[in-house]
Amino acid sequence: MEHSIAGIKKAMDYWWLLLLTGIALVSMGIWVFISPDNAYVSLSVLFGACILFVGVFELLFAFTAKRSLHTWGWTVASGIFDILIGCFILTYPHMTTTILPYVLGLWLLLRGFSAIAFALDVRRYGVSNWGLLLAIAIAIIVFGILVLSVPAFGLLGIIVWTAVSFIFAGMFRIFLAVHLRRMKEELE
Repeated sequence: MEHSIAGIKKAMDYWWLLLLTGIALVSMGIWVFISPDNAYVSLSVLFGACILFVGVFELLFAFTAKRSLHTWGWTVASGIFDILIGCFILTYPHMTTTILPYVLGLWLLLRGFSAIAFALDVRRYGVSNWGLLLAIAIAIIVFGILVLSVPAFGLLGIIVWTAVSFIFAGMFRIFLAVHLRRMKEELE
């Protein structure tokens, strides 16, 4: 308890850093709303890097757990697919912006089917919550189908949720900074 109070007191001295990061996040969220085209290209590059990263680690996971995975081949294929999609998005970010909802939808479908295979693999090992994993996998497939059926849903969702998330994350940090500053003033 004493240790956490000391940590909070130390954090109070740097409340202004939280304020600056909050302002930056809110500003970024507003920029995404004001300039969705530029934000969309930036998000496309970020998605490409993220999917490439996921693919590399999926392959590393597959090769390190090769003997214990019943779905080893599916995991390898999924990792290779992620690497190819990530490289494609990073190589052609402006072209990708027009097809990103389709790429995202297909990627979600593959991830969903891969998650179903993984949930069933986990069930074989006697994990009791495998049904929750299966339900999440099915939800991923539903979202993938929704994005493919209504590409505007994917495009609009990407922009809106990114902007809203940045704004809320920024507001949280601003409010936290203000509270830390008040607490610091009360203690002095």
